[in-house]
Amino acid sequence: MILSARRVGGLALAILPAPACAHSPVPGIEGFYTGLVHPLSTPAQALVVMGLGLLLGWLDPKRARVAFAVYGAALIAGLLFGGGPKPYDPVLFATAFAACALAALLSGRLLPLICVVAAAAGWGLGVVSVPDPGPTRDWIITQAGAFLGAALGPFYLFGLSYYLRQRFPAKGVAVALRVAAAWLAAISLVMFALLVAAARLPA
Repeated sequence: MILSARRVGGLALAILPAPACAHSPVPGIEGFYTGLVHPLSTPAQALVVMGLGLLLGWLDPKRARVAFAVYGAALIAGLLFGGGPKPYDPVLFATAFAACALAALLSGRLLPLICVVAAAAGWGLGVVSVPDPGPTRDWIITQAGAFLGAALGPFYLFGLSYYLRQRFPAKGVAVALRVAAAWLAAISLVMFALLVAAARLPA
């Protein structure tokens, strides 16, 4: 069978030993997505995000805006000025326990205390999300992704929790949310205790 010039050319291109490019890479985009998923990259951070979302889910939107403003300001401060020691998991687990315990026991009461926990959560997530030193442009892009990821997690959980309580006003839904918060509080407390115990063991 005689192959046409088009087929021969296509076959030559197919076997040509050259790197394949599905699309043109965008400089810095890897750092943005790395920062975006960073708040869910460790159990400590994930528990803080979930606990804060459940805690704020008990607030009405007007009061929730206050808590989110405090959280956002603390998150920015942590991202810009944190850069402290990276072994921050005990603090995050303690913050997660506080958020989950308040969600299970107080259910939206004591807004000032909720704001304190939100500030601790924002600062902690900001500190552990500070990227390693590098080019300024890449650092800023990664920071932007970290801020967006840390902001969207609690926001979506707040929205889901608030929607469930409004859409299904039966007591069973509220009890289920409290039980979920209580389980997360227990997990956070156990993880905190394990880290403290491990730190006290002789090297």
